[in-house]
Amino acid sequence: MSIPGAIGWTVGVTALFLFLLGLISSFRMEPAPDGAGSFRAAPKLDIIGSFACQAAAYLLGLFGVLQVHAPRASIRQFLGVRRTHVAFYPLAIALGFALEGPIAALYTAIEARWPSGIDDAELVRVFVDASAPEQAALGLIFIVLGPALEEVFFRGALARPLRWKHRAPVVIAITAALFAVAHVGWQKFLPIGIFGAALGVLRVASGSLLPSILLHGTYNAIQCFSLLSAAGAGAADGALPDAAASPVWLVAVSSASALVLTVLACVLGRRAEGAARAREKDLS
Repeated sequence: MSIPGAIGWTVGVTALFLFLLGLISSFRMEPAPDGAGSFRAAPKLDIIGSFACQAAAYLLGLFGVLQVHAPRASIRQFLGVRRTHVAFYPLAIALGFALEGPIAALYTAIEARWPSGIDDAELVRVFVDASAPEQAALGLIFIVLGPALEEVFFRGALARPLRWKHRAPVVIAITAALFAVAHVGWQKFLPIGIFGAALGVLRVASGSLLPSILLHGTYNAIQCFSLLSAAGAGAADGALPDAAASPVWLVAVSSASALVLTVLACVLGRRAEGAARAREKDLS
């Protein structure tokens, strides 16, 4: 796959996702309060509907990439769903914890300077209003299904055919950039791009998609826990709490830890026999 080809697939999938999102939003219109016969979009954030649109778009994109670039390949092997050295799994979890602090701090700093107008309180409100089964469904989307879906497309469907034509650093950079742009809001580009680079390093070093899914899920689990905590606090006092900024020292320690863990992933990928075998399958 060429770099323009990867860009085209990402633009197409993102456009399809936005189209489907707009389509279901049009079915959720409610009468405007002025009673003049006009309509407005329902204000409640529909996370499950949004994920359904994303899943449809990404899975269609995956099917298209397979048909064009590897029509006879096993989906499992094409995506890189294979075993690697066992140390990559705890390393992925640790890296997920380490990345949360610096990425959140960077996004907060960008938002403070250039506000996006996106109110995170609305997401907290969804958790406040949700029943226990609904919170479980939202947690499943945030922690398991969403990360798996995004990793299957970016570090699987795009990264594998890109790797056949380009060196690993190029593949990591391109998939990280496309992963960031797919999240639309430009204020998120740099934080999500850094996160995407860490995911790409783990994917390339391990030769397997599984550690990057685990890293992504761990990071999202921390975000989900924060939402549940905020939802619990909001339910207790009737108000949505403001997010507290992490101390500078904690962000610095987390950043250093993330850097060390990323280096360890690269070293492990070079020295571990299991990772070497998995990487050979990526290039075959």
